[in-house]
Amino acid sequence: MKKLLLTILLIFPLVTYGAGEKPVKFKTLLSEAKAAIKNKRNQANAEKNLLDNVNRPDIKKDQRTDIYFMAQELERSQWEAENMKFYLKQPYDTTKFFSTILKMYEYLLVCDSLDVLPNEKGLVSYKYRAKSREILLAYRSNLLNGGKFLLKRNRYAAAYDHFEMYIRSAQAPIFEYYPMVLNDTLLSRAAYWATVSAYNDNKPEKALRYIDRAIEGADSTLRVSLQEYKVRCLDVLGKKEERVGALVEGTQLYPRHDYFFLHLMDVYTESKQYDEGLALCDTLLRSIGDRNIYWLGKSQMYLAKGENDSCIVAADNALRCDTSMVDAYYNKGIASLNKALLFAETACLDIRNPKCRSDRQTLQKLYREAKEPMEQVRRMTPDDSKRWASPLYRIYLNLNMGKEFAEMERLLNAQ
Repeated sequence: MKKLLLTILLIFPLVTYGAGEKPVKFKTLLSEAKAAIKNKRNQANAEKNLLDNVNRPDIKKDQRTDIYFMAQELERSQWEAENMKFYLKQPYDTTKFFSTILKMYEYLLVCDSLDVLPNEKGLVSYKYRAKSREILLAYRSNLLNGGKFLLKRNRYAAAYDHFEMYIRSAQAPIFEYYPMVLNDTLLSRAAYWATVSAYNDNKPEKALRYIDRAIEGADSTLRVSLQEYKVRCLDVLGKKEERVGALVEGTQLYPRHDYFFLHLMDVYTESKQYDEGLALCDTLLRSIGDRNIYWLGKSQMYLAKGENDSCIVAADNALRCDTSMVDAYYNKGIASLNKALLFAETACLDIRNPKCRSDRQTLQKLYREAKEPMEQVRRMTPDDSKRWASPLYRIYLNLNMGKEFAEMERLLNAQ
């Protein structure tokens, strides 16, 4: 089985001593720690002394292993004190109750990474592996309990640390031959909670770290939300290609969750990939059915391409499905106005030419066709004059609607 060393590194400052000052003997450090555990006092200070001295040049590998195991014992002593308060129904520090377990895991995993290294004689003793594994398994469920406790209290960073330790420790060499840990069904739940914690903590990189594993083990409802988290995190990190890929994946897997489709259509619009947008709409209309949002997408793509007649047909289909779609009225109104403006460029202006009257009638008809949907946009969004005032200005101008034209002129001047 492939070995994966846990990348939890605890870096402690190297203690320096003044002239004539001797470092504390290793045996003294251990004695102080054992006394702190026995007396149930000064455990934190004894732990600090151990870790402050762990990187001294005179401390050997086996002694470092002893230090990390003893540091864990000091944390466990503090956990037991809080646990006793709980059973005696006395006030206790819940945060400390769980944080000590996290530190126990950190120290024991570093201890084990040292335990497997050959000593100065080239021998591997595995002095603490069995005992360390026993402790890790005994307290493992409390990593999740601590994470959930912190998550409920919006302490997202601390919650994430607990969930991540639960996930990463499963891959540590100490559990290499323990399928019950490697195949733990709760790992996917831990990945989900870790993702939620990091997302709420505005840490997109951390949120993405376990999101695929979370999606893999989640139910259909949670998968949709997680896929949306994935898109949002990639967007924050500026990973455009990966974000587009996640949007495409989301649209394929969850076609009725419109978030992915709408944002993908925005991508196609911004990048002028109109044919790709149309192809997507057609695919979804065939596979999912006659939905207003897909017809609206087609109308937007056609409008951007300048294919005004096709835009109007698509907008009408969208309105056939849902008469409340203001964007469909808008697209239809703009496409109809574009048709009028394009026709005006080639219309006959010579009043002596019989064609002039015919062209004028056609032009008036086109402006009236634009007027109806654009006025509907105004009725549906009366406060959004920046959207409809300019198109209606041109329509009223060309239809010789003086009163209405003057109103639009006032609105535009006030903007």
